[in-house]
Amino acid sequence: MATKAIEPVCNQLNTRYKARVRVTYKGKTLAQCCRTFDTYPEAKRWVDRVAKIADREGAEGLKRLKSNRTITVGDVILMILNNEPTAQNLGRSKKSNLKMLLKYPIASTPLESLTATVLYEHCKLRRQSVKPQSVSHDISNLCTALRDAKTFFGVPSDTSIFNDARSSLQRHGFIARSEARHRRLMSGESEKVTASLKVKSISSKGELIPLLEIFELAVEMGLRLGEISRIQGNDICKRTRTLTVHQRKSPNKRKKHTNVIPLTHKAMNILIKRQQTEGGKLFPYSPNTIGTNWRKLTKELGIHDLHFHDLRTEAACRMFEAGMNVVEISKITGHQDLNVLNKHYLPLCTYLPEAA
Repeated sequence: MATKAIEPVCNQLNTRYKARVRVTYKGKTLAQCCRTFDTYPEAKRWVDRVAKIADREGAEGLKRLKSNRTITVGDVILMILNNEPTAQNLGRSKKSNLKMLLKYPIASTPLESLTATVLYEHCKLRRQSVKPQSVSHDISNLCTALRDAKTFFGVPSDTSIFNDARSSLQRHGFIARSEARHRRLMSGESEKVTASLKVKSISSKGELIPLLEIFELAVEMGLRLGEISRIQGNDICKRTRTLTVHQRKSPNKRKKHTNVIPLTHKAMNILIKRQQTEGGKLFPYSPNTIGTNWRKLTKELGIHDLHFHDLRTEAACRMFEAGMNVVEISKITGHQDLNVLNKHYLPLCTYLPEAA
């Protein structure tokens, strides 16, 4: 049976804890494995886990642990990004966030050395440039990645450290829950964007991007960026002046739905014009490419904190202000929960027509 021990290691700055597991026979050590941790609970979890392996596999189990190649946080992220079933189910935001984490020091951390303190150091670094809400996505996505890696790829990890860290990180302002956005186009911003795009060509990798048409379509119809990029020529019905929108989000993230929505005169003209120049997709550009160019444009124009998704808010509010009811608006925007429109968009309207 394995023996285990934890002893404090003191220095001038702090106290750390050295955990050791041994397999002995007649007083002779056959194999041992040691790790040092910042806190006693972390050392206790590790020593208990390794002792179980030693009890089950004996000295060979400890030797295997010591000889195995160290798996880093970055290795796990790459597994999630590049292998099924996880790769196909990653949303655009989560995929982008995990790729971004590969550029930070936490990616080179050995998985067995990932502790609550390491999470804190990452959050402290990230807070130098982004809001607590953005840092919170790092922690949430990383925790999910480790859990998926354990389930699908057999990579062991201790995800309880995330629970240990979250309350402290939130209490001290390093992470925070996402806040509902209330941003609409301010006076003159629409005119500024339109004027700039009429005289300026936006290109990516030598290909012109019709950002003006994309902007106008988003403001007119409240379509998401991904929905715009998926529009095909045969999705438009000229006779009924409608558009079939595929793979719309729903409260159940796994389930997508399709809507047929009525088009305004302006939206119809934009799509017909694109239909005459494009064969398949009318806007054959990735949402990431469009989003990146949108951020560059707003920065150049001095427009602060206007996300592309805020144009969806603008569209919904304009529909309310035009006298449309919540059911009519939901059929266009794709909201299945009418409370979202009533609670988040309706209060942002500057005026509402009087009921007849």
